[in-house]
Amino acid sequence: MARPRQLTRQLILTLTIGAVVLWTAAAGVATLQLRAELDESFDSALRQTAQRLLTLAAEQLHEAEEDDGDGHEIPAFDDGEGDLIAYQIRRADGYVLLRSRGTPAEGFAAPLVPGFVNAGELRIYTVDLRRRPLFIQVAEPLSHRQGSLMEAVASLFLPLAAVIPLAALGIWLAVRRGLKPLGELQREIADRGATNLRPLKPMDLPAELAPIASSVERLIERLRLAFEAERAFASNAAHELRTPIAGSLAQTQLLVGELRGTPGEARARSIEAALKRLGDLSEKLLQLSRAEAGIAATSEVTDLLPVVRLVVEDCARRAGSSSRIHLDIAPGAGLSRAMDRDAFAIALRNLLDNALLHGATDEPVSVLVAGDGSVYVRNGGPAIDPTTLAALKNPFVRGRTAAHGSGLGLAIVETIMSQTGGRLELSSPIAGRSDGFEAALRFAEAR
Repeated sequence: MARPRQLTRQLILTLTIGAVVLWTAAAGVATLQLRAELDESFDSALRQTAQRLLTLAAEQLHEAEEDDGDGHEIPAFDDGEGDLIAYQIRRADGYVLLRSRGTPAEGFAAPLVPGFVNAGELRIYTVDLRRRPLFIQVAEPLSHRQGSLMEAVASLFLPLAAVIPLAALGIWLAVRRGLKPLGELQREIADRGATNLRPLKPMDLPAELAPIASSVERLIERLRLAFEAERAFASNAAHELRTPIAGSLAQTQLLVGELRGTPGEARARSIEAALKRLGDLSEKLLQLSRAEAGIAATSEVTDLLPVVRLVVEDCARRAGSSSRIHLDIAPGAGLSRAMDRDAFAIALRNLLDNALLHGATDEPVSVLVAGDGSVYVRNGGPAIDPTTLAALKNPFVRGRTAAHGSGLGLAIVETIMSQTGGRLELSSPIAGRSDGFEAALRFAEAR
């Protein structure tokens, strides 16, 4: 199953990448603009240099024309920033009359036409002397311009390395702050369930989330009405069945006595057993209805140890033997919990009824109150496979057993424990054994 996407991470990643792309695009556009500005600035400087060289050329020209060598050398021109600019004064036929020191004797590979031209690795500006058929060509290495451009580009892009983490942090803080109401709404909805269908508490939600909260409110109200109708039906049905079932059972037991020793006794006893199962089922349905109504949770802390002793004694008496259930309370164990006594008694009684009904008859049911306040109910019998064990908390699910039962006992216990923040844990086989069944009541906190 694919891992669900996290909205926070997706927003942070998307916004950060978007910011980086926009920054990079802006820097790219700025680089193009900067390159054009630099070219214009350098060309202007090259043009000014050529104009300033006119005076120097006039002073040196006569000497250069009398020299029949490879052109007369004069000192190179410094543009004021430490960069030497090469130049040549040439006749219309291309012959070099005057050149800066270090410049080749042959003419630049550029036509003698006024204006700018790129020749190889040089940017060359040509201007004529107007009064004479002579041309001045001033050359500047293109690498000079490229180096200046790279320095300017670096000043744009290098801060990006520091800006990206800062931008990501700022976006993370902004997204977390913006999604905080969504987290509060999610937690508020997560608290709702079959036993908690209270309206959502008032929250200062953004306009985008307010319709969601309103829709959830309406859904909770519809669920509450549906659950109330279902619980009312189950409770009323179970309650109304009590009297006729009890009356029918009493009449059947009288009939059994009258038919004792006759062929009709077996059928009467079968009817008696069926009515007992129906009575047990109606009682379980009534308990489930009460449990789902939320009877377990209470703000008052109660000592539940006396309830444990009372329920164990009652179940042992109904089982017909005081040795059928063994109670063990760890030294110093306390069981003070914020839980309704009747709800706890219902939960413990269901666990004991299950253990007595489905457990091995040749060993007693063990009830242990541990030092941490957990309550364990253990019984012998064959181990239950993990698949069946995981489903036993669901209503009307029963394991492989020949004993009659409703399949509601563990569902009732699970409902009661969840209302108090506790849980029901089932294990089979019992730890340290190859058989047996263990049900543990674990409470939210000890007081």
